[in-house]
Amino acid sequence: MYASATQSVVSHMSSEKAHGNERVTTWIEQQPVTSPQVDLSIVVPAYNEERRLPPTLIDLIDFFDRKSISYEVLVIDDGSTDSTTEVVRKFERVRNQVRLIQLPRNYGKGHAVRLGVLNSRGASILFADADGATPIQEFDRLDAALREGADIAIGSRALASNETKVATSLHRRFLGRVFNKCVNLILLPSIADTQCGFKMFTRKAALFLFRRQRADRFSFDVELLYMAHKANLNIKEVPINWKNIPGSKVNLILDSLSMFRDVFRFRMIHRGVDRASFEEFEEQVSEGAKS
Repeated sequence: MYASATQSVVSHMSSEKAHGNERVTTWIEQQPVTSPQVDLSIVVPAYNEERRLPPTLIDLIDFFDRKSISYEVLVIDDGSTDSTTEVVRKFERVRNQVRLIQLPRNYGKGHAVRLGVLNSRGASILFADADGATPIQEFDRLDAALREGADIAIGSRALASNETKVATSLHRRFLGRVFNKCVNLILLPSIADTQCGFKMFTRKAALFLFRRQRADRFSFDVELLYMAHKANLNIKEVPINWKNIPGSKVNLILDSLSMFRDVFRFRMIHRGVDRASFEEFEEQVSEGAKS
């Protein structure tokens, strides 16, 4: 009898706790956004990047300080075991544009970028790799594409251009081309380079896509572009300068196999995404803005 009474009390307490958590979550979701919006959010995923990240942050800040726009830099520390967090905190102390989001363990690049985008305040959102392989000056090319009406502008290492140069090893170039050809055959017929870590979105397009994104690791680029293609969003591929920086976290064999598997999964899990779902999302956003 005593045990039964104890179980009843524990059950009641658990129920109250669950109800309390649900109430807190609901209340937070209903609150208006009080943080002022900025013109641009730059999301930088970082995993054990204590060496490559600092010069990238300096380049970002120096570059955007010269622009007549407001901006923020969100660094998502994806469970680093080195001094990445301490490095970013040094930047936070001297520049209020820098924000650190620290994850308790390594979830993957896709997870980190999604978290950064969904916590951003920018009217436009750029994500850029921590290694600085794409010079931040290439922002101007992507920004011009959005100003001309694109919903998404993606940096491309595969498009030929007399104005840009791509420096990488032959085996990386070969594997990248093979993977992209497979993606073209299965999901995206017209994108020459899905994997470049330099992509820019209007806020509306970003929220629509990243709220639906499921891939936590390196295949998330393909997932985003596949959904964008299905929703008939305007995707502009832009040739950029790019240089391979030693220290990549990508395992060319294991990660490539995992990405191939995900390509087939995306057809199933995003079968309901279409233009109508984006237009419905637009209406919800507009009604929310009015209220």
